[in-house]
Amino acid sequence: IMDSIIIERIWEDDEFFEVKFSANSNVICAQVKSYTTKKSISNLIAGLESFTIKQDDRFFWENGKEGDLSTPYISLEVWNEDKCGHIIIEVYMELEDGAAYGKHNCRFYVKSELGLLNQFGKALHKLNEPGIGAKAVLNEVW
Repeated sequence: IMDSIIIERIWEDDEFFEVKFSANSNVICAQVKSYTTKKSISNLIAGLESFTIKQDDRFFWENGKEGDLSTPYISLEVWNEDKCGHIIIEVYMELEDGAAYGKHNCRFYVKSELGLLNQFGKALHKLNEPGIGAKAVLNEVW
């Protein structure tokens, strides 16, 4: 299995929408549904854009609040693996399988490259447009 992150808009309301967040590495595949907002996705877009242009040390994005009182929490932390454009993304997500989020969650690495991360950031704009089915894929193979 190739490393990937997929965020797909699956439900919407006036103020927020639901996404299906999937992430895969060579050792784990995980998926969760979580509510988000245009502002949260815009923060992710801006952070990834800044990271790919300036090659900042690290970029951290989170959606929701950790714990059992809200929608499943997701975070991404991005940093450079080397000077050749390889990056690592640490994915953290609370899993919605009936147990407490504090006990049922996962944290793992997804590897990519700056150019692919840049494409992913641009594809995220589609998630902020009304309509179900918009999708952004990191490391998409055509």
